[in-house]
Amino acid sequence: MFFTFFSIAMGFSLHNTIAILEGHFGKKSEFIRTPKFNINSIKDSWKGNIYLKEKVSPHVLIEGLLMLYFAFGMYSAFVVGKEGDFGLFPFHLMLFLGFGYVFFKSLKRSS
Repeated sequence: MFFTFFSIAMGFSLHNTIAILEGHFGKKSEFIRTPKFNINSIKDSWKGNIYLKEKVSPHVLIEGLLMLYFAFGMYSAFVVGKEGDFGLFPFHLMLFLGFGYVFFKSLKRSS
């Protein structure tokens, strides 16, 4: 379970970095609440709720690029030298899985 936890935590590193930089440079932002869909009966629907975003954030695209970058890092481990260089392979795998998980969950959420 630790491998899974650590991989997904690595996938959140872009969001955490952006939040730290915004705080450091004093960017004012509004408090964003956890979505409450106010569904009280079977007839109620969550579709069309103001909390649901329709646009894909640029951060999501950067996550996708980072996922591809670490996939290339894993590929490079096999083609470098005669026997390959697998020293960073576990980290590239965890970063690939983490950014991939966050990327695809973000895409699913925005569609």
